[in-house]
Amino acid sequence: MMADELVGRWRLTAWTATDETGAVTMPFGDHPQGSLVYTAGGWMSGQLAAVDRPELSTPSALGGTETERAEAYSTYVAYCGDYRLEGDTVVHVLRMSLFPNWVGTEQRRFVELSGNKLVLRTPPTPVGGRTLVNRLHWIRAE
Repeated sequence: MMADELVGRWRLTAWTATDETGAVTMPFGDHPQGSLVYTAGGWMSGQLAAVDRPELSTPSALGGTETERAEAYSTYVAYCGDYRLEGDTVVHVLRMSLFPNWVGTEQRRFVELSGNKLVLRTPPTPVGGRTLVNRLHWIRAE
C-alpha cells in the first residue's frame, strides 16, 4: 500500500466491535459520525461521535454536571498525530487524544482499501473483561 492512497478526508459509515464469541455490537449506534484525515505530510486526525449526543446544561465547554461530562466523553473519540505505513498496517503515533492514556502511544490499524472504501481494523483489544476487534468503515469524502 502507498501512503498517497490514504491521503484525504474520510467519512465514517459504520463502527462494529466483535468479541471473542463472535457477538457484534455497534459502540456508537447504527449511524455513527466521524471524520478521518490523512495529509501528504504524514499527519492524521480522527474524530468519531455517536448520533444525538445530548447537550450540556451550560454554554461552557468546560461546564456541565459530572454525569453530563461523562456522557459527552463516552460518546466521542478524538485523536491526532503523525502516521506511517508498515505494509498493510497504518501506525498512528498519537500526540493528542481525548483519551489521555493514548497520548505518546502507537495505535496500529490493519488497512483494507478498495476504491473509495476504507476499513481500519484494530488488533484484538481487552475491554471490560472481553477482547474486541473493532472495524471502522470509511468512505472517501474528498
